Amino acid sequence: MTLRSILFLFVLVSLIAETQGATNRGADKIFEEKIDSLISKRMELPLVSSKLDVPGSRFVPVYGNVIEAGGAASRDFLDDGENLFDAESLYNAVNEHLMLRNEALLKKASADVRNKYGQLSSRFNFINLERVRIRVDYYYDRVGKTWVRPARDSVVTMTMIVKSGYFLYQDSDSLIDIRRYGYYIPNSKVKRIFFGDGYSEVLWDNPNEASLDSVKVLPYKLVERILLNKENDEWNRKKIRNLLKNREFASIPRVIQEMDEYCEENQCDEMPDYRRYLNVLAVLYKTGVLRRF
Repeated sequence: MTLRSILFLFVLVSLIAETQGATNRGADKIFEEKIDSLISKRMELPLVSSKLDVPGSRFVPVYGNVIEAGGAASRDFLDDGENLFDAESLYNAVNEHLMLRNEALLKKASADVRNKYGQLSSRFNFINLERVRIRVDYYYDRVGKTWVRPARDSVVTMTMIVKSGYFLYQDSDSLIDIRRYGYYIPNSKVKRIFFGDGYSEVLWDNPNEASLDSVKVLPYKLVERILLNKENDEWNRKKIRNLLKNREFASIPRVIQEMDEYCEENQCDEMPDYRRYLNVLAVLYKTGVLRRF
């Protein structure tokens, strides 16, 4: 399961409850704000105001919404064949380089890292070429330091190479560790400010009228270092052992919620496995299988 999928599943249950009877726009806003909140708790984020006038930045900040996102090889993106060919050529070269580097780092890694990576790498890992199209309502004029409407309908296209899953990492001569990678492309029905490396929190107001000193910028690409200590996972194991010992199968939803809340603040590498296990137990309990024993 990719980090993008984990983020989606994490908020899905509460989203359904909160958005019942709301408008589609309101539901999309609630969902996107939950994603924003979840990512914000995991990392320190810059403010929009600090990124508008970065010297040497080639990407002009724009305000608008995503109108299309997907693999760059999809049929909808074949109208710009020359650029697509260049992007895919770059992707193939980078993909081969990353895979070879990952294999080389695995050979040099410590026994603990190799063992942990062996457990994690059985899950789905991939590298993808992602293309995103953004409808531009305003673009940022760095000279006038104001937001300007384009003279005609305008669309910005970005292509990025993204990783999802577990890969090895080494910074210079530092120790080799494991990183969990993912990415998230915002919903098409909400407005944001977009940069080359990220996007703002949901912003419905005209950017000339909004206070951008308090609006954060979230990254498209998500990276989290995997720690080798087992304390957090042991906390979850204890919860499951107590549940099984006391045969409290009816409390499985509550236990999953408590584990989710704990792992939101603490890194729990094995949480997806625990969730699958508990969900299977919940199904067996509801169908009466466990009550026979």
